[in-house]
Amino acid sequence: MNRLITAEYRKVFTTKLWWALLIPAAALSLAFTWGGAALGALGDIDRELGGVVPLALPAFAQGINFASVFGLILGGTAVTGEIRHKTITTSYLTGPTRGAVLAAKLFVYSTIGAVYGLVCMLAATLGALLGNNFPDTDDWFTLAGAGVVAMVMWTLLGVGVGALIGNQVGTTVGLIVYVLIIEPIISVVLRSNDAGHVPPYLLNTSGSNMVTDLSLDLFFAGLPGSSRRNQRAYEDLREFLSLTDSPQWWVSGLIFVGYAVALGLAGWLVARRRDIT
Repeated sequence: MNRLITAEYRKVFTTKLWWALLIPAAALSLAFTWGGAALGALGDIDRELGGVVPLALPAFAQGINFASVFGLILGGTAVTGEIRHKTITTSYLTGPTRGAVLAAKLFVYSTIGAVYGLVCMLAATLGALLGNNFPDTDDWFTLAGAGVVAMVMWTLLGVGVGALIGNQVGTTVGLIVYVLIIEPIISVVLRSNDAGHVPPYLLNTSGSNMVTDLSLDLFFAGLPGSSRRNQRAYEDLREFLSLTDSPQWWVSGLIFVGYAVALGLAGWLVARRRDIT
């Protein structure tokens, strides 16, 4: 198994794709957090609310949600890249079983997803410092931990979908189109037909809400001013972001993990039986 894992790392790090996707992911985290931190430190806002506003927290959440698309794409190439370049046959024949090869891929890409999450967290930390508005340390690392977990799960979800579909272009395009176009349209249709309680349980929404909800909880807990005014603003913002019917952040996280496990298991079963000749 150690040899399979070593081989998988070599396959990843001897190509340019992993860092080509990591750079924009880190840049998004930096840009979102820098902008949010700078806005929260504006003098007018400080004077109106009686303190610096920790906007870096929700800004980081939005940044990591956008950045996770790159981890998703990377995971989608784990199996499909080998199928495309016709190296999957050699991988399966040199490994003890197909299951062992797939398990090695899942392990390797989970660690790479963690690296993506950590780099994005470091980039966001730099953004908060550049914006002169670093939030409470405990709150920051709590949100950063959730962001890293989200990035790992998005990467593993990509591996599962890629193993299930088996086509690199189809997997990449399909995942991006679903996340950016199809699910948002489904959510709008459901909400306009009095089914607003359903979208929070969809794949992309549950994954995004896990980080977004936590960031809002931490943000409003550290917001200066009266608690009554903050609670009203909290409810208004959740309604604006269509989070009114969303469960707690950790429930959204469990739902998203369920999607990742289900798709990963489906991809595992299909890949073990796929004809590779």
